[in-house]
Amino acid sequence: MQGFDAGRLNQDVAMLELQPTLEDVFHADTTSVEDYLQQIQDMTILTAIQEAQQDTIMSFERYMSDCMNRDWANDKAGLFSSVAPFTGLSAGGSALGGLSFGSVARGDTGAFAGGAKLGPQEQAYVAVVKQLTAAAAAAAAGSGAAQPDPITAFGAACEQYEDKSPDTLMSNCWKLLGDILSIAQGKGATPAQGTGYVEMLLQGGRNHLQSGFAAHMRSVVSRHRSTAQRGADPDPLRDVQAYLAVKFRDKGLLDITAPGGVDTTWAQFRDKGLLNITAPGGVDTTWAQHGLKFRDKGLLDITAPGGVDTTWAQVYYGLRSGMHDVALRAAERALDFSQRGAAGGGSVKQLLQAWLGNAAGFRSSHGARMVQECERLLQSYNQKQGQLKQDYQLLVYALMAGDSRSVDTLFKLSPGLFPTMEDYIWVKLSLVNTAPAAAGAGSSLGGGSSSWGGSMSPSSGGGLGQGAPAYTLAALQAELNRWGPKYYSKDGAEPLLFLTVLLLSLQFKRGLAFLLKSDMAKAYRLDGIHLALALHFTGVLACNTDDPAAGAPLDLSLPDAVASFGRRYVASDSSTALQYYMLAAELAGGGVKEQGKLFRELLVQSKDYGTLLGGGGALGSGGAIQQFVPDPKQRANLFESVAYDCQINQQPDEARELFMAAQKPRAALRIINQQLSAAIHASKGAVTESVAVLLSRGQAAVEAIAAAPDPTSRRDAEAFQQLLLIRQMVELAGQGQWDKVLQASSQLSFIPTEKARIEVCKLEVRQLDDSVRERMSDVLQILAAAISQAKSSPDSRMLSMLRERVACLKVFVLDLDPSITPQVYERINACVREFS
Repeated sequence: MQGFDAGRLNQDVAMLELQPTLEDVFHADTTSVEDYLQQIQDMTILTAIQEAQQDTIMSFERYMSDCMNRDWANDKAGLFSSVAPFTGLSAGGSALGGLSFGSVARGDTGAFAGGAKLGPQEQAYVAVVKQLTAAAAAAAAGSGAAQPDPITAFGAACEQYEDKSPDTLMSNCWKLLGDILSIAQGKGATPAQGTGYVEMLLQGGRNHLQSGFAAHMRSVVSRHRSTAQRGADPDPLRDVQAYLAVKFRDKGLLDITAPGGVDTTWAQFRDKGLLNITAPGGVDTTWAQHGLKFRDKGLLDITAPGGVDTTWAQVYYGLRSGMHDVALRAAERALDFSQRGAAGGGSVKQLLQAWLGNAAGFRSSHGARMVQECERLLQSYNQKQGQLKQDYQLLVYALMAGDSRSVDTLFKLSPGLFPTMEDYIWVKLSLVNTAPAAAGAGSSLGGGSSSWGGSMSPSSGGGLGQGAPAYTLAALQAELNRWGPKYYSKDGAEPLLFLTVLLLSLQFKRGLAFLLKSDMAKAYRLDGIHLALALHFTGVLACNTDDPAAGAPLDLSLPDAVASFGRRYVASDSSTALQYYMLAAELAGGGVKEQGKLFRELLVQSKDYGTLLGGGGALGSGGAIQQFVPDPKQRANLFESVAYDCQINQQPDEARELFMAAQKPRAALRIINQQLSAAIHASKGAVTESVAVLLSRGQAAVEAIAAAPDPTSRRDAEAFQQLLLIRQMVELAGQGQWDKVLQASSQLSFIPTEKARIEVCKLEVRQLDDSVRERMSDVLQILAAAISQAKSSPDSRMLSMLRERVACLKVFVLDLDPSITPQVYERINACVREFS
């Protein structure tokens, strides 16, 4: 019985070929053309469905493959970014703050074999830091040289080498910061001026937003020439009107675009005597100048039937773009019937002019009435009617009153009024009251009389109530921080947008914390460090405009962050590392303690004593530290303080070099003697690299001591010379030159060669320096070994001298020193037995 052959079955099945017949495709009972065509249609539809299914499956598989590749690329990028430089917090944290910036290997600026790559932007930033520190040192020395602007210098370095792909560039943030500080720097103001300085910073931020919006207006008008109908008129008011024509083109007929309307912007009645537009209480020409005088001219621009009134919008956008003259001219046409009922009439232009001249004084004198006007406008607010006039009239009044509550209410009623975050922040910055002025200060209208009427003042009753609560900078910061960085940065895609919000609201330290610690801003760690330095050089950090209660706690130490960045250069360029270390010390207070702590760390890590301390001479002259501590006396105090710290922390190399640089050769020689004594025992007397350094530095210290000898210094110098002989003996013993060992030992005055000197030598041993006494056991063992090796000499006189010498050693070592080991006693006794 044969078995089942699976292989043959598979082969036969694979070779099987099925040939379809006509009946397999078309039913045999088809008897008409209509049935045949119906079958063809059905088969075509089924075939199309099958092909579509296959295409769908293939498309889905391709999509899933793309998703997997994209996810893998993101995961890989995240993995690499977690270990690359400038990636935020290190796993274990550093001793000074926990920020890890990688390290730069020693070599040229480019791709380094053992460390991170120093890119061109980082090189440019470092060059600016060196330029600024050199300028600061020159200024401290009284050279009178011009000081470079840190913001401009860093901004230029960033703009030249930054990645231009993001929508928001770091160079734009540098420009923003420059605009914020421009007014204060132009006036030579400092943070010591308090609220006056803060107000200058706020005005600088508003100016930045205003100039940006003015450019935006011109861009919009340029893109919509036919709608804007700007023309060639150089009048800046036409810029605002052309922008409004584009912005409100869906509002219907506007007063500034009415067909055939005659322009009445400059119309005034000069033949009517005293007018309300030239003096308070004059003849009311509000409607006359817009209608009656030119009633025979036909259709007017601002009285056209159905034309939407844009006067208040012109006022607002004149303010928004920084064109205050344009806003004042537009305000001449602004109609407010509530003012006409007040004693003496009123003029929106005069009110606006007073507010622009001194906002705090204006709000103090007229804030209560302005708040009342805001409340009146809100009560009469009608969402069903056209909102253009009432929105912008209320907004202008709220700005003048400093009433944040009205602005918030208006924002809820008309959300589209602030289409961008810049618009919203500009309005809020305009509301901020840093220092409320005394009532009436700087707010005179029309020769000293209030345009609200002689008896209508906030303190005179009249049912006006109180002014708006002061909208503080802290309140603005708390309001902006409520939403978090993801809200402003497009869910993390544009992190610099959040930085822009923080800078505009003067949250400088919170902005630095965001750049240096947020995962969202990993790519801007380098910029964050140098932004901190720029703010330090300009003195802004001393202003403390970040309100602690306005957001998350600021758990960032800028000195630690700057010092951590400086560690990148410890192995490659200690002078560059010193720049950042000393700047970190300045950020921490600038005292000797802070400088000494970081300077000691740099010395220990780099061992680059020549670069940091100098190549010798007077007090480390030529060293990189001289730039930061130019005064010789202060430098000596710093070196000495750091040297003592190094001794306490078991860092003898650094302490030795610091004492030498501070012209303390005696203290340095003591350390050298201790190091040389230990090195002799460890190296068996060989002149290794470390021993050679000790011999060289010890000789330099001895020469310095010789210039001003004293008994204690001579004792240290003698100890060094004794250690030189001991090292020579140990080296000769290792080479088997025993006769030279005996010759060298005779130069050691504390080793007796005859019985008469035993007690004298014992007394001298008790007075030896500790570094020499620690080597007594080595000296005696070597000497005993040398005597044993010399006993084979045929010279009887030599043998007699050796016998006497070993007998002296036996008596000498008894009760000599606790450091003498039992092995030494045994070795000397064995030598005595050899000669007995």
